Amino acid sequence: MAGPAHAPSTTRRLDLERRAFLDLLRMANTLAEPNEVAQQLVVLARHLSGCEAVAIRLKSGPGYPYAAHLGFPKSFVSLEADLCTSDEDGHLLRDVNRNPILACLCGKVLTGQMEQAQRFSTDRGSFVTPSICNLLASPEAQLLGRTRNRCCAAGYETVGLFPIRRDDVTYGLIQCNDPKPGKLTAKSIDLMEHLASSAAHLFQLTMA
Repeated sequence: MAGPAHAPSTTRRLDLERRAFLDLLRMANTLAEPNEVAQQLVVLARHLSGCEAVAIRLKSGPGYPYAAHLGFPKSFVSLEADLCTSDEDGHLLRDVNRNPILACLCGKVLTGQMEQAQRFSTDRGSFVTPSICNLLASPEAQLLGRTRNRCCAAGYETVGLFPIRRDDVTYGLIQCNDPKPGKLTAKSIDLMEHLASSAAHLFQLTMA
């Protein structure tokens, strides 16, 4: 009884996944502009993740501003758009390698600073938590370093950050937020990491 009951849902999911990646291939063939790709990618990411709010950050200048977003309030996008940190005089802060220092969890994922041993990161460098508010209130929060805490303040629980990276080049990331805890499942996390990997190949062509 259990098998047939779940078969239609599984079939629909596989069909959605197949169509999503076919759409990416079509975008690759047209070699659309990066921001145009991001607009299409954010729609696919929202469907595949099942999250209410999804955004794409892309490399532009010293930082990674939002190139596309769905479901996020304008106020959140405005506050979180710029990840670059500055000193009191407004000068860009840089690390010992002269790379801009990027803020919060997005910055850590983009710069590959997520420790794989931590239970909220994956072996592909993604950050995923079923409850960002609980995580920030736990002793493990110290492992994250300084955060802006805006996702929790905005009422989001589920947070997933998936780097768009290929050949050691980071083109951006896919951000998935939802007010409900535990929205990202093992299956949807795998889908999002595959989507980010496919997107990296596409941006390698369009951002060259």
